[in-house]
Amino acid sequence: MNEEPLLVGVDIGATGIKAGFFRTDGSIAAKAQRPNGPHPQPGGESGWWIWDADEMWNRVCSCLKECMGRIERGRPAAVAVTGFGTDGLPIDRDGQALYPIISWHCGRTVPQRDRLLEQVPAEELFDITGYHPYPINAIHRWMWLREHAPQALDGAYRWLQVQDCIAYRLSRECATDATIASTTMALDIRNRAWSERLLTLSGMPPDGLCPIRESGTVIGTVTRESAESTGLPVGIPVVTGGHDCELGALGAGVSDPHTFIDITGTWEIIIAVVNECRPTSGMYRAGLDYECHALPGQWILQGLMIAGGVIEWIGRQLYRDITDAEALYQTMIADAGKVAPGSEGVSLFPCWVGAMGPYFAYGSLGAVTGLCTTTDRSHIARAAWEALCFQLRRQLDAIEKETGVSARKFRVIGGGQKNAFWNRMKADVTGRTAEVARFEEPTILGAAIAAGIGAGIYHSITEALDAIPFPVEEIEPDPSLRNVYDDLYQSRTEQLPKGLGIAAGRETES
Repeated sequence: MNEEPLLVGVDIGATGIKAGFFRTDGSIAAKAQRPNGPHPQPGGESGWWIWDADEMWNRVCSCLKECMGRIERGRPAAVAVTGFGTDGLPIDRDGQALYPIISWHCGRTVPQRDRLLEQVPAEELFDITGYHPYPINAIHRWMWLREHAPQALDGAYRWLQVQDCIAYRLSRECATDATIASTTMALDIRNRAWSERLLTLSGMPPDGLCPIRESGTVIGTVTRESAESTGLPVGIPVVTGGHDCELGALGAGVSDPHTFIDITGTWEIIIAVVNECRPTSGMYRAGLDYECHALPGQWILQGLMIAGGVIEWIGRQLYRDITDAEALYQTMIADAGKVAPGSEGVSLFPCWVGAMGPYFAYGSLGAVTGLCTTTDRSHIARAAWEALCFQLRRQLDAIEKETGVSARKFRVIGGGQKNAFWNRMKADVTGRTAEVARFEEPTILGAAIAAGIGAGIYHSITEALDAIPFPVEEIEPDPSLRNVYDDLYQSRTEQLPKGLGIAAGRETES
């Protein structure tokens, strides 16, 4: 085996854990995946969901060992971890969990969110942290533990976010990075440092949190114990990765500020990379959130929306006769393609988890309107994809308005990049060019790039992006549909307040 350097990225996803070994040109030498998911908390109340930290670690080890067994040449040079935000756990000095990882699927911390808002108004929190006050943010977990399991915080050596927990097991060193720290809602977003005021209000002592590093920083090396568990070589650098949004943006290869990033899966996240952090009331009302970017001195402005989750719900409810997942989606697409734009008057409002961007309203509910005796599931399927595209257009418009940056195109990554029907409709509805990624696994590639910077393979993000090809398929909007979708967009937008109780600039909190 020669010594060609391989860069290792690990992604802790909500439905799957992935590992990828990449060559320095971005091509994949090996990858592996294992399922992931939360569990009901034993002895907990109904609706209490947790992640099992040991289970996650074992699946990471299994993925890494599989990859090590597949590579024919090359040697891992460094490893970095990415994954979902908000969730974490307290550990003791031996690395043992003092309380399970409370999942973002669990709503137990709504009362803590509400009590924090009594002390710091929502827009003031947004000004400090760049975040809306979602109950799932880590700060509310700390408040809940202080009230219900104080021994877990009192006895803690450190609080670790999920990615940091995996990095700690690899290296036995504690650190976090600015991107994942953003998701705690305890970060002073402008200064990329913990907010002393918010830590005091949450009951989290400052020395209970990890020091903040930038993505691509070496925090330690693979220990002998973790090498035995993972198959990775002893002593290779363990490098800070970051939140999957930022690492996905990095792995998307976007450097043009006029190209936004569309990460599509169960959720859809629209990202604009910006050079300054200035939370405004307009951004707050539009449901936009800031996070620190993986690039020092840059931030992302993002809009979060439910997307594929709506399609999944329709599949479960209206296509129960189809059990194979691939056949189900192909049938839904075929059905939707039979119906003309506008779905013969059927409208869907995709507020399955309340309205998020660009109309921020917790209390809103989803709805399907315009039903009649001739309506069938094909109309509802079409209406669902159209609704998601109208939602995307409103989000793009909101980001453009608040940043002053025009999005001439957007790059699609994530599970949705495989859905040609949806991507065609996105271009037609938004009137913008859709660049659909035709390269593999941008999120773990982003982690691998961070690993490469830590290992000294790349001297900068710019150098990494220049070294890696990022092929895309461009989908131009169909001019013949411009007026059709413009009229539909206007009519559907006008229906929003009537259908959902949402009005631009007005927030509803439960």
